[in-house]
Amino acid sequence: MPLIKSAGELVALGHDLVQRGNFAEANQKYNDAARKFAKQGDMMGANIASSYAAVIAVGQQMANPMAYRIASQSLMNIGGFVMKIGLREVPANQLATELDLLATEFEVLSLSPTNPQQFKEKAQALQTAAMQFRAKMTGQVLVIPELFSKTVMTGEMKAPQLMAMAEESLGESLILEDPKAAAEHYQSARLWWSQAGRQDLADAASMRVRAYGRAAKCWFCGREVAGEGIHFVSMASELTDVIKRTGEGSALPTFDPLSNAIYACRGCYSAVFKLADDLAIKRTQELEVKIEKELNEIRAQLRNVRSGP
Repeated sequence: MPLIKSAGELVALGHDLVQRGNFAEANQKYNDAARKFAKQGDMMGANIASSYAAVIAVGQQMANPMAYRIASQSLMNIGGFVMKIGLREVPANQLATELDLLATEFEVLSLSPTNPQQFKEKAQALQTAAMQFRAKMTGQVLVIPELFSKTVMTGEMKAPQLMAMAEESLGESLILEDPKAAAEHYQSARLWWSQAGRQDLADAASMRVRAYGRAAKCWFCGREVAGEGIHFVSMASELTDVIKRTGEGSALPTFDPLSNAIYACRGCYSAVFKLADDLAIKRTQELEVKIEKELNEIRAQLRNVRSGP
């Protein structure tokens, strides 16, 4: 048996290593095969081997969209050639589309909006990605998640997840302006997460629905406001039955009867804490002056002792 492998044999070795989960070594074999094909003047063979290498390289950079883009472009160069990926066989152009969509997904998910307009733009991008997965990958098990994560994922399964995140992003775009509308978007997100089989995330969305849709009356100023945790917060307090009865005529609660915490609008809450901070700083400064005075007295006593007879 010859020690030097042909380009075709190197590709076959790469396939075998992929099936065994040894992706790093498989990538090396594919690259070696590509160089041999190129040296022989077989550019199609070189392109195919390079495409295998590019696809397998994705597994080492799963969160890097550029790796997906590079692999997608490489596959587009070989058209409808049927790729052998693990135990699967898939046309190169179909796998290129999948990689391109996955790259877009990672790019959109990496966005970190800081204002309502950016949240809306992210939501729109997520909705577009969801529609693309549904339109282009319907009925197809995605190769990349199955190969590297042992996850069975189809375009129909991916779309509801992206739609759920789009609704959550729309909710965040509205929370400062209209918390009740934000709650409605989180309610839609809950339904999408349930459809995607992610009950944990559906439950998390439900918690946002309750918080953003809830309204209260500020204990301090009487302002009525919706959006718990955003526009009003709970503050620990001690309430007697007499004090509690003073709020019985209010349409909205001013306190939590279970925890005795009072509700404060964000304005009153921040004012109270800023005042507390100012008092704490003032008290700290007073203590520093007192301590420094006492230290000076001690230093003076020490000097007297050292200079004594």
